[in-house]
Formats: sequence, C-alpha cells, structure tokens
Amino acid sequence: MKNRKYIMPAISKQLLLGIILCGFLFSMLPAEELVPFTDITPTQAAELIKAKGADPLFKVIDVRTTEEFAVNRIEGAQNYDFKAIDFKEQIEPLNKDGVYLVYCRGGVRSARAMNQMKEWGFKQVYNLGGGLMNWQKEKLPLEGVPIPVY
Repeated sequence: MKNRKYIMPAISKQLLLGIILCGFLFSMLPAEELVPFTDITPTQAAELIKAKGADPLFKVIDVRTTEEFAVNRIEGAQNYDFKAIDFKEQIEPLNKDGVYLVYCRGGVRSARAMNQMKEWGFKQVYNLGGGLMNWQKEKLPLEGVPIPVY
C-alpha cells in the first residue's frame, strides 16, 4: 500500500511520455496516412504534393486575394479567394472526392476555407498550418517574391 503513491506518478509520467510520442509520430505521418480536415506541417504538405502532384484529382489551393497570389505562391497552386463573394461558386465545381491542400499567408483563412469545404461535402482537405510563412521558414520552394517576415 505504501508503494502506491510512487506507482501513480510513474504511470502518469509514462502516460504523458506516450501522449507526447504519439503526437510526434502523428506529425511524421507520410502523406497517404494524413487525417483529412487537419492542419499539416510544411514538410507533410511537401510530401503530399510530391505523392499526389500527378493525380488529376489533387489540387493545391491558395485562398488569398488575387493580389497576394500574384506576388508569390506554391508552384502549381490555383487561386480561389476565400474573401470573394463568390468563393462557394468558385469551389463548387471541384470534385468532392478529390484531395486538396489549402493555404494562405498564415493559416487562418485556409483553416476556415477547409472547414467550409468540409461542410460542402468535400472528403479530403488539408490545411497548411502556419501558411506560406511556415512554408518559407522551412525553405521550401516558392514562386515569386518571398513573404516579408516582421
């Protein structure tokens, strides 16, 4: 009975270590094992692009304004301005069974776009967590002028 007070903290430490390890391993999942409607890291996004780039049902979607898109973008991205009045009409013709990677400058607009796409019946959408700012920090390829980091 006396040893019980020593066993519980050890179990708690092991449980915490297990949770941390699972989180780390989840962030290292290959592109084909990603969970839809979640934020993914720039490395995971680059892997997804590499794995699915030739698939006609895969699209990289930049949800920034056309002005922002003109300055820089991920290679091959298509622009659908999330703030545009007709955003839903622009997105609706896309195949709902496709695979989509959405991004913006910092990850907020694209997270909202991802959630909207989920509501509209899309099956597999991923958000580039931290947006182009994180993409650029990882020194991944970017077409156009680098994003100013303040």
